[in-house]
Amino acid sequence: MIRTRVAFLIPSLIAHGAERQLCELVRGMDKRRFEVHVVVFYGPEAHGENHLWGETEGIPESTWHCLHKRRGGAGYLTALPRLLALLRRIQPDVLHGYMDANLPALLLGRLLGRPVAWGIRRTSSDVSLLDGRSRWLLRISARLARFTDLIIFNSEAGQASHQAMGMRGPRMLVIPNGFDVIRFAPAPPSGLEQRRAWNVPAEAPLIGIVGRLEPVKDHPTFLRAAARIAADWPEARFVCVGSGPSGYSASLKRQAETLGLGDRVLWPGACAEMPAVYNALTVMALSSTDEGFPNVLGEAMACGIPCVSTRAGDSERLVGDPEAMVDPGDDQALAAAISHLLREPPASRTAKGMAQRARMCSEFSTEILVRRTEAALASLRRVPSTRPFPAGA
Repeated sequence: MIRTRVAFLIPSLIAHGAERQLCELVRGMDKRRFEVHVVVFYGPEAHGENHLWGETEGIPESTWHCLHKRRGGAGYLTALPRLLALLRRIQPDVLHGYMDANLPALLLGRLLGRPVAWGIRRTSSDVSLLDGRSRWLLRISARLARFTDLIIFNSEAGQASHQAMGMRGPRMLVIPNGFDVIRFAPAPPSGLEQRRAWNVPAEAPLIGIVGRLEPVKDHPTFLRAAARIAADWPEARFVCVGSGPSGYSASLKRQAETLGLGDRVLWPGACAEMPAVYNALTVMALSSTDEGFPNVLGEAMACGIPCVSTRAGDSERLVGDPEAMVDPGDDQALAAAISHLLREPPASRTAKGMAQRARMCSEFSTEILVRRTEAALASLRRVPSTRPFPAGA
């Protein structure tokens, strides 16, 4: 059997959603059909301890390369020649870029005469929220997208927002994120152990939000909703799992104090054992103003935890329950939807969570993600591209 040699290009292996998805994709790909190389621009030294390099050691039959690129645009002056030399040695059949590695993948793919796939993971529905560099990259990407061979979005919202900005490609499709439904599974004992570590009573309602402490996740709305819930549920506790800039984190904690939540809100930072975290929750909430295909919802639902979310990105498609969806910024509606779940008998809440897990297993598992991606990449190998950049592109 002739194997398709794929080279994935990604900026870093920081421990965020897109990077975790790539690790799961590479882990699951059929190595009888694919030879997999992953080229990472920044090394582990760029992110302290918050990276996934340790996980790559447990992914069999894949080769991981690091360019150790320097920060800033000047770093490309040395990184790109090294990347070109590396790709000439690998001789990939397909180049697959991720996020900020998309443009380098297109440039080098055209130099080498190889088909190029882009991976776009954000919605960018509100361009005003982006910094100047990100807006510039978005404009350039929209203009050059027609020279790709394939663009893979992880959300329908992402495809729609980029098309609205003028992005056009010869072939564009949506492959939703996939979730490891074996690792993320109902495990009440581990949830109880996590509660004990947090000093949360076993019977207390525990409402959690998982995500980086940054404005787009809109923790202020979650905290305002928490204050409403606390008024009706004195025993309720809340947990904000994730890390972020110290200044912003401090402002959120001050807001919690001002709202009278005090020690009822936990701030454990980033947690390594996320299945235990999800299993400790009574309800999982997402208050984001902008998302693509939020991993935290899928992981929580795979654990059988009922979720409430804002209508951001493909959250509504993922949750599949109109009653669990609210508009961004509406803390009153968010509190009401969470309270509705808390009022349900535990057996009913459990049944709802298990129904959500069944959807994850049948529609959004890692296996489904892998098979869809494999089919897309194999189709590129069968029709190799030599599409050049026309003059005046």
